[in-house]
Amino acid sequence: CWVPLGTFWSLDWDSPDDTLEVTVTARDRMELLRKSTFQTSQVLTNKNLYELAEIVLQDAGLMPEEYIIDPALQNIVVPYSWFNPVSHREALRRIAEAGLAVAYADRDGKIRIESFLLGDDKSVLEITEDDYFPPLRAPSRQEQVANEIIVDTQPLRPTEVPTEVYKSNEPITIPANSTKTIMAYYNQPPVIEAVASLVNPPTGVSIIEATYYGWGASVTIQNSNAINQQITLVINGKPLTVQKERVIARDETSIVENGVLRYEFPANPLIQTLSQAQAIADALLTSVKDPRRDIEVEWRGNPVLLLGDRVTVKGKDYHVIRHEINWQGYLEARLTGRRAT
Repeated sequence: CWVPLGTFWSLDWDSPDDTLEVTVTARDRMELLRKSTFQTSQVLTNKNLYELAEIVLQDAGLMPEEYIIDPALQNIVVPYSWFNPVSHREALRRIAEAGLAVAYADRDGKIRIESFLLGDDKSVLEITEDDYFPPLRAPSRQEQVANEIIVDTQPLRPTEVPTEVYKSNEPITIPANSTKTIMAYYNQPPVIEAVASLVNPPTGVSIIEATYYGWGASVTIQNSNAINQQITLVINGKPLTVQKERVIARDETSIVENGVLRYEFPANPLIQTLSQAQAIADALLTSVKDPRRDIEVEWRGNPVLLLGDRVTVKGKDYHVIRHEINWQGYLEARLTGRRAT
């Protein structure tokens, strides 16, 4: 039977004139998301990571049947969430990182965002000595070991009173009998409750439309006069400032044996509560404190096997984190598994 391996869009083609073979490089939907920009982000209040991921995917033009989001992300609520203009893929990466999840394109071409905490306790396949080629490797990766995990929160707090967050440096010329749209970038993003105004505008010049984002605003100004007019644009709002807090997870036994091996989780503006940061620190510590947590198997391969599937090798269970499949007249594969907890 046929097993789908994904939906891809071709990029580079190589067709030498002395052969009938063609080599093509293709990427999945994640590459399309890397090339599009999510720039309509407003500051959202008390949205969970599931909702944020859905906003990003729908902004990229995906329909609900084209993505699957782990319902577990509904349990992680972010008090104030926003994005600078970034690619849709980068926005998804930040959401996945904040939820300790993974984002990828599956074999049906759908975008999947799933919890990294792989909890399925049922093995889908046993790989026996008849299936793999010895030796079986369980490499010790000391450089990836950590026994002290540090995660910083970045809670946002708005100022109590509005302040000036933007003012045009030079007078803006509005042509006669026309409109002009100004992209204003805040001095202290993100900003909430922003309001744009003109300083002593001439008669017949006014703001007719304004759209506010977390990083700036799009302001359309109309001039109904028969001559050009110059104006100064000002935006007032409430900037949100970061007040960092820190959580630490430690394995004292490992520290006694190996000394402190510290890992600092990358700063992520969507990690804003201590409970969220502690859950990330505890989960990472469980995963990275063991230098021999992974296994590498060269075997006959099975295209049906998916990332995250639980397999049994020599009586121990592992989750598939990498599966390279090659066809050279016969099927062979290299599997990397991470020990199931």
